[in-house]
Amino acid sequence: MARNIWNTENAQDYGINLLISEHIRLRELQEEDLPVLTQWWNSPEFMALQGSLVLPHPGAEAAELFRGRSLNRGTTDGVGLCITLPDDTLIGHTALYNYHAPARSAELMIMIGGSNVGQGYGTMATKMIVDFGFREMGLNRIGLSIWAYNERALRTFTRAGFREEGRERQAGFHDGAFHDRIIMGLLASEYFGTSA
Repeated sequence: MARNIWNTENAQDYGINLLISEHIRLRELQEEDLPVLTQWWNSPEFMALQGSLVLPHPGAEAAELFRGRSLNRGTTDGVGLCITLPDDTLIGHTALYNYHAPARSAELMIMIGGSNVGQGYGTMATKMIVDFGFREMGLNRIGLSIWAYNERALRTFTRAGFREEGRERQAGFHDGAFHDRIIMGLLASEYFGTSA
């Protein structure tokens, strides 16, 4: 929700509420986060939901991916943030990456790891990073893609306002079968029209 009159108090409230909620917070990547994030990224159960192959990558390669998506040098590079509980326990990572300036669009990535999966943190974090993307980065569109069999992610993104825009039919192969990839997107006009 845009404010017509800004003052110090409004600005501070906006800043706090943008990255911190009652249940989770988004913060910068720290070097000590990388071993945990890399372990989750390379876990077979996560790769089956995200990747085109269940094939672990070298830890340094995964760590570099998180570092690259978390440079946070400004909106032109995208934004990557760790997801933590209020006590700073790391539970995941999210990013708006592949930023395209003329279209003001970015792709969303989110990963919740370990025993934190299935507890609603993914939905909360998705809503927070989407809010950040539209309200702070000035994005017009946030897109993503998921495998059709990833019903949990489909529910999460639908709750956050994303709509199915299309399918890449039989774009992936797991367990001896071909699977569709669903393309989803959310526009700023849809976000502000339903959330303002």
